[in-house]
Amino acid sequence: MTNIRSPRYTAADTGRSRECENVCASAITDVVRRAVAAGWREEEIALHLADAAENYVIYLATKPDRKLRAANNN
Repeated sequence: MTNIRSPRYTAADTGRSRECENVCASAITDVVRRAVAAGWREEEIALHLADAAENYVIYLATKPDRKLRAANNN
């Protein structure tokens, strides 16, 4: 399983988004490879990963008392 490293950039740094994109892409690739090895098709994995991401975005957008901050406060 892919280890997810902590961000090297502060929340205000423009490099943080690119770094997060790379970390997430690596983690998702790992999940897809493990799911394919378990017998799932890439198409169904992709569909359900997209659904899960959309559901999480909706959750974040509709939770009014949520305070947005990095887990490590940077």
